[in-house]
Amino acid sequence: MLNKLANYLTGTKIPDLNSGLRVMKKDIVMNYVHLLPDGFSFTTTITLAMLTNNYRVEFVPIEYKIRSGKSKIRPIRDTMNFIQLIIRTVLYFDPLKIFLPISAFFFISSIAVLALSYLFTPKIMDITTVILFISGVQILAIGMIADLIDKRNR
Repeated sequence: MLNKLANYLTGTKIPDLNSGLRVMKKDIVMNYVHLLPDGFSFTTTITLAMLTNNYRVEFVPIEYKIRSGKSKIRPIRDTMNFIQLIIRTVLYFDPLKIFLPISAFFFISSIAVLALSYLFTPKIMDITTVILFISGVQILAIGMIADLIDKRNR
């Protein structure tokens, strides 16, 4: 699920988001050092930053031995941290990838509520429809402002 989210948000098929092997130019990494976490998600963050900023990233399969011992990954906590990291990184570089689908969900929901209430209830749910529609407009506006700020800072 995390890999599919990262693939969608970067527009690139990432074979192994958490692979620890990276080779890159130091000057490029220094542009993003303020975003990089201290923990093991450095590799995820730098991969997302490079892909969302149109740097060439080549994925080369490597052979490795199976690790002995126990993994230090905590499934629920680390999964939530990875989702947050992926969304935060993409919001930083391409906010519309997050805001447009959420806004579209609210627009479609408002149309669905309007149509279904018209067809199946004696009274149209106009207030709910308006609230959903206005929510979609507000989320879209926030996304557009975030995108303008991002483009202006580049």
